[in-house]
Amino acid sequence: MPAPISRPVRTHQRGTLWWLPSGGQGNGLGDAAWAPVLDLPAGIVAPLLPAFSAAHVPAYAAQPHPFSRCIDRRVGARRGWRVWVGTSAYGRAEDVLLSVMPALADLSGRHEKSRDE
Repeated sequence: MPAPISRPVRTHQRGTLWWLPSGGQGNGLGDAAWAPVLDLPAGIVAPLLPAFSAAHVPAYAAQPHPFSRCIDRRVGARRGWRVWVGTSAYGRAEDVLLSVMPALADLSGRHEKSRDE
């Protein structure tokens, strides 16, 4: 499945992440173009970024813009974070996700259970 590629319009030189939502966190690696790869709970971001870094996958995570059409509009819905990866490493990002998903699902389940208690 082809990934949507987001390319910022550059009127002058800025940092590579200037067009992504502010207030997020990255793994320090850069790329010329970025693509969203998944949405997840905030508690999963911290363990995921180092996994991408170890595989040399540029990654950035932040809450989507509040007016994004992708946000769950249900009353009381908790907003998660969106993860973008460098398009030059999109295939490696998919491999990383497949290898860490079982641990992330377990961590997410524990996070949800502790929040409900």
